[in-house]
Amino acid sequence: RRGQRRVHRAAMKLILAALAVCAVASAQDVNVKNSYAADGTLTMGNVASCDTTKDYFPWKVPSGAMASKAKFEVTYHKYYKIVKTTGATPKTYLLVQRGCPTPAGVTADVTLPVPLKGVAVASASWFKFFEAMGERHAIKGVNGYYSTSPCMNKLFADSKVTDMSLYSYNETTALYQGAADPSAFTGTIEAHFVGSWTKGKNAVYVGASAEPTYQAASEWVHYISAFFNREEEVGLFSTRSRNRWVCSSTNADVSVQPKVVWTDYYPASYGPSSPAGWVINQCSAEGDAAFRHCELITAARGVPVTAFTKASSPDLYDKGNGQLLGVSDADMKAFAKDADVIVIANNYCDSFSGTGTVETCNAHWKGVVAKLEGTSAHTNDKVFDIGRQATPTGGSGYFEASVMPEALLQDMIKATQAGQPDHEFVYLRRMISEGVGNQIKCADQPAAVGCVPTQADLAARCASTVTDPAPSEGSSACSAASALGASSALAALLAVLAVFLSQ
Repeated sequence: RRGQRRVHRAAMKLILAALAVCAVASAQDVNVKNSYAADGTLTMGNVASCDTTKDYFPWKVPSGAMASKAKFEVTYHKYYKIVKTTGATPKTYLLVQRGCPTPAGVTADVTLPVPLKGVAVASASWFKFFEAMGERHAIKGVNGYYSTSPCMNKLFADSKVTDMSLYSYNETTALYQGAADPSAFTGTIEAHFVGSWTKGKNAVYVGASAEPTYQAASEWVHYISAFFNREEEVGLFSTRSRNRWVCSSTNADVSVQPKVVWTDYYPASYGPSSPAGWVINQCSAEGDAAFRHCELITAARGVPVTAFTKASSPDLYDKGNGQLLGVSDADMKAFAKDADVIVIANNYCDSFSGTGTVETCNAHWKGVVAKLEGTSAHTNDKVFDIGRQATPTGGSGYFEASVMPEALLQDMIKATQAGQPDHEFVYLRRMISEGVGNQIKCADQPAAVGCVPTQADLAARCASTVTDPAPSEGSSACSAASALGASSALAALLAVLAVFLSQ
């Protein structure tokens, strides 16, 4: 028995030594990143002398079995990376470690030094991607001040970020027209993260909104991290987010299985693709635009109601995106009659004629909800919109949810009563008992749910634009174990082994 103990002790010493080496390696072998002083002053992630035989990216975007399900791929080649989008908008980006030479013979749509130092961002729904990796201060221009983040609003209020909503990029002059000094402003931008609708300097396409699932959409944080050498930070962040999603879904009550309708409503026609009436989604295939909501409902242990009404506007059925459009009030009411939960993915009024004030906006949405009287969801105050969390401009924080979708999942689990009783809703709002529309002002109705804060109110909540983490909401029930970082887990394991060997 003593011999066995000596063998075990020797084996454990080897393990301890190996783990210690790993700990040192993980502390030393890091990607070259930007760093920021307390006031946001940048020290670029530059190498003074480049060794093209050295691996400058020891931390990488996951590959193999752990590869992202999103439509992009990243390959590493010592001192440069090749990033490709693989969906409907295929692009190739050559990313070269700053301070290293551009490799010969590599074809790409755009070649950039990394880490990037100054960027424009076309969609507010991507801000949390940058916040999660510690690159708030890299954002120099945005398409409007739309954010629920205290620290992004702090940057807006301090004029550290330019509102580009009235700018346009001239591809002939390669300048942003509309800026007070187009040449000077364009010079602050190294790349412009864009969707399919935007043009910009060294445009980098982001396809998160085109993904059919929330999980795939959230994985675009890995893609953006490659442009900043922030793979390490994002790997930990993404793993925690994924673990919270899985934990929340696993712990939900599978016996409840409530029926859920995810819909939208248009009071008037906005062209052939958006006729007046209700929208009904289907879940027939993962490629459908509506599948993202089906994934959410199913993960919450709900049952998506997707069977179309018998003959409701068959000419408006668009097989391309799996939606039935222009559904009448009567058909929608019959369709959703037995649904336990109805979510109307809307809360806006500005675009609706005559509904631009608190009173008219309120009346408009109360009228929409009244169309659902007699349904089970209406009777039980289970008709929700996405207006619980507002930006200073009246936008919804729901559109930032793809970065950390577990909070939205926890909302849905609570809405279906499959669990999460202590969770406080983050995005979903009860339309009957809590409020409707996006015009409620916090100054007038501070206790209202979904009231619109001022930019100053949000900015005051930011302690440091450099060190404050990305806003993370949701229940703590599934956060404790998954929030443990790899480094702290390793430290704990080393401590346990040290105690064992001391005996």
